[in-house]
Amino acid sequence: MDIPPGLDSTTVVISSKMADENFVSSRREKEAKELAKIGKENLTQVDEFWSYLSQSVKREDAMTENEKQQFDREFTQGAKALKLVKKLSKNGKDLQPVEAAFDQCLKAQHHLEQALRINPFDKNPRMLLSVTYYYLQHHFGLQGNHAKAVEILERLIRIEKGEHELFRLLAENYLALKEYDLAFSNFNKALDVMIKISFDAPPDTSMLFYYNHAMGDAYARKYDATNAVKTLKIAREFARTEQEKSDVNNYLNWIKWDGGNIRASEVWDHVLELETSKNYAEMAKACVNLLPSLTTNKAKISVMHQVAVVEFEFLDQIEQAVERMHQVYETLSGTSLESDSLEIRPYLDTYGAMLYRLGVEALEREDKKLALAYYHKAASFEWEQVAKVFYELMGLLWNNSEQVITYGEKALAHHNGLSEQQYCNLMSRMTRVHKSKGQYDEARIYYNKWKQCQE
Repeated sequence: MDIPPGLDSTTVVISSKMADENFVSSRREKEAKELAKIGKENLTQVDEFWSYLSQSVKREDAMTENEKQQFDREFTQGAKALKLVKKLSKNGKDLQPVEAAFDQCLKAQHHLEQALRINPFDKNPRMLLSVTYYYLQHHFGLQGNHAKAVEILERLIRIEKGEHELFRLLAENYLALKEYDLAFSNFNKALDVMIKISFDAPPDTSMLFYYNHAMGDAYARKYDATNAVKTLKIAREFARTEQEKSDVNNYLNWIKWDGGNIRASEVWDHVLELETSKNYAEMAKACVNLLPSLTTNKAKISVMHQVAVVEFEFLDQIEQAVERMHQVYETLSGTSLESDSLEIRPYLDTYGAMLYRLGVEALEREDKKLALAYYHKAASFEWEQVAKVFYELMGLLWNNSEQVITYGEKALAHHNGLSEQQYCNLMSRMTRVHKSKGQYDEARIYYNKWKQCQE
C-alpha cells in the first residue's frame, strides 16, 4: 500500500474504507452521469409533450413559414389517417382491433402529435388527436394491453378534462394492472368531474353507485377494510335495484367474514373453489393452514366445521372430524346464541349427525356402552334429526320402561325427523311399554295411532 506524503498508514486505511463506502470509481461515476442524462432527456421529452397536451408550454415567437408548412402537412396526414380509421371501423361503431384500422390509428397519432408539437394552441389537431387516442385506448383495451391503454388515456385526459368517462376508463385499466392507488385516484376524479359538470340535472344515480362501488372495491384490494366498508355503504345508498343492494351486502359480508381480515376472506374463497372441484385433501390442508391466521371465533368455527365434514365424509378421518366438531360445540356453548339460531344450527346438525352415525356403527358392533355414550351426547342438544336418537335410545334402554317412555315422548315431540316407518314403530313401542306398565288408556291411544299407520 502506497502511503502519500505527510500521511500515516492508519489514516490511509481509514480514509480508504470511508471512500469505498461513499464513492465509486471515476469511470463508474461517468457512466452513471451518462445514464442519468439519457433518463433525464427521456423524462423531459415526456414532460414536454404533456405540456403541449395541457397547453402549459410557453411559445413567445411566432411560427416560421417552414413550421407552418410542416404543421399543415402533419395535420393533413393525421386527419387523412383518422378519416380512414373511421371508414374501416364504420365510423366508430365497430371498434374491433382490425389491423388496418389500428395501423391508421398509430399513423394518425404520429402526425397529429407532430402537428401539436409545432403549434400546441391550434384546437383542430387537439380535437382529432382526442378521437385518435380514444380509438387507440379501445384497441389496446380489447387486446388486453392495459399498460398501453393507460399510456394513451394519460395523454387523452390532458386534452379533455371534462369527461368523467375518460377517468373511468383510465381507472379500470389501472385496476386491471393491479395499480390500486392509481385506480382509486382516477375513480375519485371521475366522480368529482361528473358531479361538477352536472349543470342541468343531478348526477346520474347509476354512476354514483358505480364510482363509489369501484372505490370501495379498490380499498378492499388494498386490504383497507375500514374505508372499503365505509365507501361501499355510500354506494348502497345509490343502489337502484334489489340486486345492486344484494351485491353490496354480499361484498360487505365477504369483507367482514373474519372481522375485516380480507386476506383470510381471499383464502376462504380458494377453499370453497377446492371444495367445488372436489379436491378434498387439498381443501382440508388449506383449512388447517388458514386457522392460525383467523381473528374471530365465527370464522374459526366456520372453517373447523367445513374441514370436519370433509374429513368425516371423504377422507375417512372419522375420529379427527368428530373431535373438531366437539371443539366447535364447546365454543358454541360459551356463546349467548340460542340453539335454534339459523347461524349455529348447521353446526349442531353436523355434530349431532356424526354422533348418531357413530352410535349406529357402535351398535352394529354390539358395543352398547359406546353406542349409549354417543346417543346420550347427541340427545343433549337440539338438532334437526334428534328424534332418531330418542328412537334408538328407546330400543337400547328397553328394560327401563320409565326411560323408554321419556325418550318416546321426546321422539314424538320431534317426530318430523322420523321416517314414516320409524314413526309407526314408535307408536308400536309406546303401545307395548304403556301396556306392560298397566297404563291401558295410554296404550289404547298409541295403539289407535299405530293402526292409522297401517292403513
